[in-house]
Amino acid sequence: MPTNAMNQIEADYILPVSEIGNLLTKLTTKKLPLRRKTVPKDILTEAKIAERVLSDLQAVNSLGEQVPFNCPGCGGVLWKIGGGKELRYRCHTGHAYTYKSLLAEQTTKIEETMWTALRMFEERRNLLTTYAKTQTGAVARSAVERSEQSQVHIDRIRAILLADDKSTTPN
Repeated sequence: MPTNAMNQIEADYILPVSEIGNLLTKLTTKKLPLRRKTVPKDILTEAKIAERVLSDLQAVNSLGEQVPFNCPGCGGVLWKIGGGKELRYRCHTGHAYTYKSLLAEQTTKIEETMWTALRMFEERRNLLTTYAKTQTGAVARSAVERSEQSQVHIDRIRAILLADDKSTTPN
C-alpha cells in the first residue's frame, strides 16, 4: 500500500516507520501559516455524494460520463470520473473505485457467485442421486441423467475456480 500511494501522489515525507512518530509530533506542535485553498466543485460534489447528502443523476452526470459497467457494491451504473491516466468510477449512491479496485471487486463478486453456483449444483446432484435411489424405471433414469448433467457443470465450474487466472493486478 505505501508503494501504491507513492505512485499516485507526490509525498511530502518518506520515512521509515521508526521515524514517523517523531515527525508527526513535530508537525502537530508546530504552528503553520493557514493556507486556504478552494476545494474544486467536482470534489465537493463527490464528497456530498459519498456523505449521502446528494444522490441525483444530474450531479453525477456533471462529474463525468456514464459507462456500461455496474457498481459491484449496489448494482447501479457507474460514471467515469475525471480524465488522465488513472481511471476512477463512481455510482450515484457514493461507491467509488479506481480501475484496479473496480477490477478486484468485480473479480471477488464473480468468484463468490461461482462458489455459490458450485454449491447449488452439488446440492442438486445430491438431491437427484438420492431421489433416483427411491425410484424405478424412467423416473430413476431421468434423475440419474440429470444428476450426471449436474456433475458436468460442477466439473466446469470447479475448473474455472481453480484456474490460476484470477489475478486482480492488471498487466
